[in-house]
Amino acid sequence: MAIDVRTPSKVAEHSAAQVSSISKLAKTIREAALAKALRERRAYDADEGLLEMDLHRPAVFESIKDGLVQGVARALAANDVNVQAVYAYDPSANPDNEIGDDYSLDATLHLLVLVTTPSAALQTFIEALDRALTEDLRDLPSLTFQIRESVLDINLFTAKEVEQRIGYAGLLSSIYAPAIKIWER
Repeated sequence: MAIDVRTPSKVAEHSAAQVSSISKLAKTIREAALAKALRERRAYDADEGLLEMDLHRPAVFESIKDGLVQGVARALAANDVNVQAVYAYDPSANPDNEIGDDYSLDATLHLLVLVTTPSAALQTFIEALDRALTEDLRDLPSLTFQIRESVLDINLFTAKEVEQRIGYAGLLSSIYAPAIKIWER
């Protein structure tokens, strides 16, 4: 077992590097989601109002959220080998609503993460990624993102909880609004 004998200044440098890399990761996730959703982003360079208008279109907004969800899922999996699968779900899904007239733009990314064992390290990474991604999304010209204090709603669960249909793990077998698998190891 190796013991870390860094000086306090080395610890501070290491912490700053981790924060910087999480911020870069958040920016990369956001840029990939925007590029996928908006296809040709150069048109927005000169006209931020056009981007703001497009961000209010439900189809564009949902496409950006899908890209963000995929980026976050990959980041979780790359950060922790205990992550076995990542699912997205919509807690406001109403299967009885046939015309979809109660649609509102919700910037929260609701994810379910199947892990072999939950860990404090993964929870800490999720919290850091949430802070960085929330801050990065505030740069977009959309009040929906700018007013957010948090964008990630991530619930961890184990295979045992899936078998017993305990808590959020029960959403995997939901008939009315099942979770959608985004990533799997």
